[in-house]
Amino acid sequence: MTKKISKVLMASLLIVFVIMYYFGGNIYDYKIIEKKNLTEEQIKKFEIDVKEGKEIDIEEYVVKDRNYSNKVTRLNTKISNIIETGFKKIFEYFLKNVNI
Repeated sequence: MTKKISKVLMASLLIVFVIMYYFGGNIYDYKIIEKKNLTEEQIKKFEIDVKEGKEIDIEEYVVKDRNYSNKVTRLNTKISNIIETGFKKIFEYFLKNVNI
């Protein structure tokens, strides 16, 4: 009975992990592509300004990351870290103590 419960729990945790990993990876890839596109836009703007002979100031072409954090996002980050730590401990426990 205990082995059956542990197998179901392990399978459930594995599925949750794979889903979280998949969506987390896509978000990271999206941010990288977005940064690349912004950089290409700034390069085009720079080239046009050079062709037109405008005065060049590097600050006009550097894209600064915006900080959108607030109390809610900071709380979400803390909760996410707590959940991550919990999952890590659960996986370590099962990997050490359960023979499947």
